[in-house]
Amino acid sequence: MSEDKVIINFNGREYKAEDLNDEQMQLALKLNTAGKQLLRLQDSADTYAIINEHKNILIEAFDKTLTKEEEVIEEE
Repeated sequence: MSEDKVIINFNGREYKAEDLNDEQMQLALKLNTAGKQLLRLQDSADTYAIINEHKNILIEAFDKTLTKEEEVIEEE
């Protein structure tokens, strides 16, 4: 790992490998990993919300195509 590479930005300060001890380095790497995973989860949650909204629109559209007689049969 390059000593010049910024490992983490924390409280407005950039930390490079040379600035960190072993414990800090491990924590910084875990923080970076957690942050990336949270971004992916947020993207998945956004995708879920969009697809679910589209599904609900399709359900409403399908429901509007049913005749009143079909609706009564479905409810029974």
